[in-house]
Amino acid sequence: MKIYTLTDEKRRKILSKLKYNQIQTLSDFTMYEVKSEMITNNFIAASDWHLVDIQEDPFWKLRYTDNAPGKYVPKLKCYCGKTLRYQYVLESRNGKQLYLGKEHFMQHAGIPQKIANQIHERVNDIMIFRDEILVKYDRGERFPLKEYRILDRSGMIFEFGEDFRYKLRRFRDANLPLFHVDENKLMSKYRQIREANHVLYRILNKEKVGDNHFLFRKTLEEYIDSIEVENFEDTTRWFETISSDCRFVEETTENILNNSTSMTRKILEKDYIKPVNTRLINLSAYIYFEDKFIHILDKIKKDIYGKSEVDILLKKEEEKIVELNVLQVQIYGKDAIQDYRDVKENRSVKEIVKNISKIERKKDKCKKIQHKYMHLVRTYTKSHPELMDELNKVSDREVILPNNIVDEYIKTSNKYNNLPKLNGEEREVVKYFMLKHKTNISGKGITQGYSLVVVSLEKLKKAENKDVQKLLLEYLILRVALVEEFIRFKNKELQDKYKKARDIISRGRKYKPNKIIESYDIELLTSFLIDDKYSKYANITLNKKVELLKQKLDEVIKKSGKRKIVEYILNSLISSYHEKLSFNNDISNIVDSIIREEKEFSHNIASLSQWKQDFIDFLYELNYYCGNKLSEDIKKANIKALNVNLMFLRFLNTKVKPILRKN
Repeated sequence: MKIYTLTDEKRRKILSKLKYNQIQTLSDFTMYEVKSEMITNNFIAASDWHLVDIQEDPFWKLRYTDNAPGKYVPKLKCYCGKTLRYQYVLESRNGKQLYLGKEHFMQHAGIPQKIANQIHERVNDIMIFRDEILVKYDRGERFPLKEYRILDRSGMIFEFGEDFRYKLRRFRDANLPLFHVDENKLMSKYRQIREANHVLYRILNKEKVGDNHFLFRKTLEEYIDSIEVENFEDTTRWFETISSDCRFVEETTENILNNSTSMTRKILEKDYIKPVNTRLINLSAYIYFEDKFIHILDKIKKDIYGKSEVDILLKKEEEKIVELNVLQVQIYGKDAIQDYRDVKENRSVKEIVKNISKIERKKDKCKKIQHKYMHLVRTYTKSHPELMDELNKVSDREVILPNNIVDEYIKTSNKYNNLPKLNGEEREVVKYFMLKHKTNISGKGITQGYSLVVVSLEKLKKAENKDVQKLLLEYLILRVALVEEFIRFKNKELQDKYKKARDIISRGRKYKPNKIIESYDIELLTSFLIDDKYSKYANITLNKKVELLKQKLDEVIKKSGKRKIVEYILNSLISSYHEKLSFNNDISNIVDSIIREEKEFSHNIASLSQWKQDFIDFLYELNYYCGNKLSEDIKKANIKALNVNLMFLRFLNTKVKPILRKN
């Protein structure tokens, strides 16, 4: 055995390349060896003291790495205060403990220098364990993971004791090479498995099992690496039978593929080969492997043995026709079914391939429509469950059709044209519910080429018969009912949002609409309120409510003692009101903006000091009194007033909040 010894400099150089977990693992097991030999053997035979522990600072003169980044900070100290790499813990007969370095053994514990040197030299001898691992690591060697996994999968890992299994797990997690004694112990058990498994590999090679199409060999090789040695004879007999079957399945599949068109090859690969390989990949080597493997093998035999190319194509076409029929009924109604009634015996491969391609295109089209509608329905259900519930009720409701179709069509069409227009997604949702309604009642129309749009009166009159006219009128009546439900919902939603916006602006309706105040230019008003020095305005007679505002502001300034801050905020408010505003915004957008602004500026101001709370209340009241009151009815809402209030809320968020928090 070659002994590896490193200088402190070389050892430190290699350690600096290791990660935190690797250094810690090396230290833990090196010190375990030290303690096992020196403490267990009562290395110190002094009369008054005995060695109870040896500690190591694993990062001595190293920078921390990985999950403990930063500059090195010494952890261990001697009794005298000196930082240590190794700390020896001595305990007296009366229980007193000393934490020492090598040099202070004699001074503090009465231990002869010879014994102290002997202890330290023995620690260095045990470092051979660490040095060997460091040299191996520096040469590129790592933990023997492949061999460990094979032992683990086979269960033979449990033939080792718990302490050794724990050591292996720690070195595996740190990806460190093993000490030669430990490595020999592991590899000896591994070779025992490989000798037994070599026989099974010879069976696979004898049968020439290759993964040309199916992952038979790969799966069996993984099983070989995980079997238990004691069941070896039974496993060998099973292998001889199953490997022969695997080879035969591969050869049969290859023969079918070589004599097939490209269409059949794709079907075989997609519907037979890929599913089998997926099952083989997910097959556990531990739980009933042999039974499950035989079941998979038998299924592929049943699926493709003795079948001609025509058989495979006909089965595929039948599957697609069934899928297509289901899709078309879901989307277009139970009378809109595409079907083929050809006699199998008279079909050529070319005809079947052509029909499958045609069915495939129709199926893709139906699936795209279905996915589109279902995505919309899921989106709207998540956002507006109440609306979707009402649309379901409307769609399921019986549509009453009058006898005088043309007159009713004109009346309903006029009503539809006068309704507000929906956006693109809303129109698609309406169409989905019309289609849903179609699957619940009998009727024709789709199969005759009519779409679900509002046809003109001329086209209605040219319809082939009364049944088709009734169908078109039925769709129109249903469409009007669905659109009306959309409009009702949107109006209610906007009304609710508008009320919420009014509450936000008026601080929970604190300032009632019936309060009337004379409207003054806001710059004049606020200037007058700020300071009495504006004597040129002394002849203005203010309304009592304005006097009340002035009194409130005076109280705020007095409590705060920050006249300049208050004046700056009011002047900023004047500037914000004078900014150019766009009053052409849609009212729903402005209302949504006001609600969003509420989330930015918290109206729970209890955490602020009292004068700041009073000042914010004053700003809200001032805003309300200066001509920005809103109507109770959304239909009478003043868009300009909404914009001004929105600007006021943004002013609170961008100007007032930072200033008050800072001061």
